[in-house]
Amino acid sequence: MSPGLSEGDICTYPRSDGTWGFFWVQRVDALPDGREALSLRKFDTHTVDEVRREDEADVAELKTIRLLGHFPIVGTRVAEARPQVIGRMPVREEDLEGYRIWREAFDRGEAGVFTLELEQI
Repeated sequence: MSPGLSEGDICTYPRSDGTWGFFWVQRVDALPDGREALSLRKFDTHTVDEVRREDEADVAELKTIRLLGHFPIVGTRVAEARPQVIGRMPVREEDLEGYRIWREAFDRGEAGVFTLELEQI
C-alpha cells in the first residue's frame, strides 16, 4: 500500500496521544523488493488542533519550524499513519545531505529502511 505522497509534500498525521504530527517528504524511492521508501523529515512540533490545507497561515508558520533529521521509512508504514497533505515546500539540493549519506550507504548494503510505525521514529 502506497501513501500516494510526492516529493515536497508537507503532511500532518494523527498521533496516538490525540495530537497531530507533521513531516516533509524529501524523496520517494523504489526499493529492490518493490516497496516504496519515503525519505522524510519531521517538524519539531505537534499540535492539539488539526491543521488543514486551507489553514494557510498555520501552514506558513509550520514552514519556519525546525526540521529534525532525515529518516527513510517504508511507504506502507507512512500510509498506516493516514497522512493528509496540507502544503508543499520545494526540496533543494542543500536539504538532501542526510538523504545522500543514507542513499550511498543503502546502495552499498550498509543501511536500511525503517519499518517501525511513523510515530515511533
